[in-house]
Amino acid sequence: VDTPLVHLISDDDFLLPGFFAQATSALNKYPSVAFFSGGMISADPDGRVRALVCYGSKTDQVYRPAQLFQLLAPYTRTWTSAIFRRTALEALGGLKKETGYSFSIDLILRLATRFEAVLSDTPGAVFTVHPGSSSVAGACEAFESLLTLTFFESVNQAIDSARKDKLVTDRDASGMKSLFRATTERALFRGAFGMIARGHRPVALRASQVLAESFDRKAMAAVIRVATMDHRIGSPFRLALSGVRSVRGLWFAKAKPSRNSLYSEVVRDRMLQLG
Repeated sequence: VDTPLVHLISDDDFLLPGFFAQATSALNKYPSVAFFSGGMISADPDGRVRALVCYGSKTDQVYRPAQLFQLLAPYTRTWTSAIFRRTALEALGGLKKETGYSFSIDLILRLATRFEAVLSDTPGAVFTVHPGSSSVAGACEAFESLLTLTFFESVNQAIDSARKDKLVTDRDASGMKSLFRATTERALFRGAFGMIARGHRPVALRASQVLAESFDRKAMAAVIRVATMDHRIGSPFRLALSGVRSVRGLWFAKAKPSRNSLYSEVVRDRMLQLG
């Protein structure tokens, strides 16, 4: 890419009217920022909105690395609603293929350790969720890529580099690492139960091992191990887990569409425009 600004989008996602105008306006107004990231809607192929990912941030505001990282790290959003400066991507060294399914989030978080950005909760893009999408069909592979801890180590190395270059203070760097560690532990713990519900118990057991050995979360690891066993605790637990998953799916199918009906109309109108 040789243009000043870069936008990346998957072939089944799409943008909402006004996204480029809002993003480029912010980037032109603040030459020091590395990227703009707006609100992102998750919707199914019928246009029903499943979620609206928000930062809870003020529109058109510049966020510096430490605060920016604190806002971005808890979310696992992709880059569909973001536009980057090419110079910032080049300074960062581009994508890291070795981080696997986390490569887009890895890029954003590494940027957040060194650069400023403008965030907005105004919806600008739609992330399409369907059985054939890589985020759904490859859920097991995506979780397994987390278990290598390559993504975890990459972001921590970026924090160390930013601290060494005096871009963040020692205190800020420590806070960023603590938050990212807690976020990763939570993702491994919750993801393990997702794997159990899908019938991938060996993958869940590997997550248990990673939590115990790499994060010293032995209690978390023990709970996962118990849930994978065929005995009087593990078997009923898995049955209950499947029941909760089913009830949650039914609740989601009924409650979410009504809660997000306004956004569903916006998404469907845009789908009609795009044909």
